[in-house]
Amino acid sequence: MENVTEALKMAFGVMMFVIALTLGISSFSMARDAVDSIITMKDKKQEYTYIRSTDDTKIVGVETIIPTMYKAYKENFSIEFYKEDGSPLYLYTYTHPNNAGKTDVYYIDLKKELLPDATEAIEHLDILLDKKSNASKYKEQFRSEYTNGLYEFFKNNTFKEELGEYYQEDALAGTKTETLDVNKTKKRLITYTLQ
Repeated sequence: MENVTEALKMAFGVMMFVIALTLGISSFSMARDAVDSIITMKDKKQEYTYIRSTDDTKIVGVETIIPTMYKAYKENFSIEFYKEDGSPLYLYTYTHPNNAGKTDVYYIDLKKELLPDATEAIEHLDILLDKKSNASKYKEQFRSEYTNGLYEFFKNNTFKEELGEYYQEDALAGTKTETLDVNKTKKRLITYTLQ
């Protein structure tokens, strides 16, 4: 009887060892799968695949330009406007504080424009597009060419859209820097040329 009891204890011990080993292997396998899925997981907002057409230019109107102008402030890209002859197409005139001069502005770019943040930049753009109030704080920025605001000007014209990109660090230095491209900030540039 003593031998049977000892045999049952040994059988129970072996069975427990097998169950523990199975659970351990199963747990490690699940942990490995979880780690693999986390490592290979990609943020869909960080990686874009652009499909390049044979021609990177197209003719666009107000329905493309206005939404792009608003997105420029939020998504950190730059828009520049030019006339057919290649000279800048000025959107507004910025008056520096304390009457330190004026600057004609032909671009939409939060980094270049002297506006404190994206919210203020969008309010500024709303006023310039609509020319909604001559009593606004931006009334001195309106240009005489746009008597009814920029929206009416854009609505009555078409533009050639060209896409490009550059590294901000290279633009600030005025030349290609020796920093690896991986460590630079790429900025998208959209150019609209009046047709």
